[in-house]
This record gives sequence, C-alpha cells and structure tokens, in this order.
Amino acid sequence: MSCDVPGCANETYMGWRPLTERLGRKVCEYHWRRHEDQMDNFDLFEAFGFRRPAGVKKHKTEKDITRCTCGRERLPGRKYCTQCATERERQRKKRAYHERKNRHEMPVEPGAVLRCRACGAERETGHTYCQRCAERRRKAARRQAQSRYWQKLQKC
Repeated sequence: MSCDVPGCANETYMGWRPLTERLGRKVCEYHWRRHEDQMDNFDLFEAFGFRRPAGVKKHKTEKDITRCTCGRERLPGRKYCTQCATERERQRKKRAYHERKNRHEMPVEPGAVLRCRACGAERETGHTYCQRCAERRRKAARRQAQSRYWQKLQKC
C-alpha cells in the first residue's frame, strides 16, 4: 500500500481522517511528520482538499523574500530585481552616450603645442601621433599582418 498524497509512492505509515470528513486517507511517515511540523508549510488538509475544522489553523512560515522597491523579488545579494537592474543599466548607458556626445572640447591655448607620442614632434588635435609616425605605424602593422598570412600559406 502506498501513500495517498499526490505524487508520493512511499509505504503507508498510518491512516488519517479529520473530523470534517467521512472517509480518511493513507499517509506515509514523511508526510505525517511534515504535517505535524509547525515550521513546515506542508498541510494534509490542502494536499487532499479537505475542509479545515473551525478551531484548527496551520501556522505558515513565510519565506524571507527580499523585494525590490518595485515589489518584485530580487536575487540574493542584489540591490534591485532583474527588470529594474536592466532598466537602470539602459538609463546609465543612455546618459553616458549623451554626456560623451555633448562633451565640449576644451579650447586649445595658442601657446600649448600638442606632441607626438612616438617622436615628440608637433601633431594635430584629435591625433596621438604625427603624420610621419602614423604612416610608419600603418605600414608596420600591414607588414606584420601579411607576414602572418604568408607563414600560414607556407605551412600547409
């Protein structure tokens, strides 16, 4: 004989019939202990769909669920729920985009000269290297890329 709790195949421990019902049910020891435990949410009345007597109330423990300011459940260790976090990230990126776009370039004083990072010669505003060093770097990078390609062809 097996337990009558839906989804349970354990062996019967005892029969249980509340005063409100004419027929009882077979219950395994595991479900009976869970029903008797005041700190557990499992209840045989709810499992079998029985009416609860007027004087009997089950103490239900509420899980400590952390909630976001919007009322949704949030993950442990997080300040916001996933929806609020994605919305805040979207707003942050939007703000950063507009700040970068609207950032005004500092006016360059006529006395200050911009220097090339490689050779120290004068360079244009918005560039890191002077024209000569930039061309040299471009050629060197192309040469390295071609040599890598050529080596792969030779190995095959």
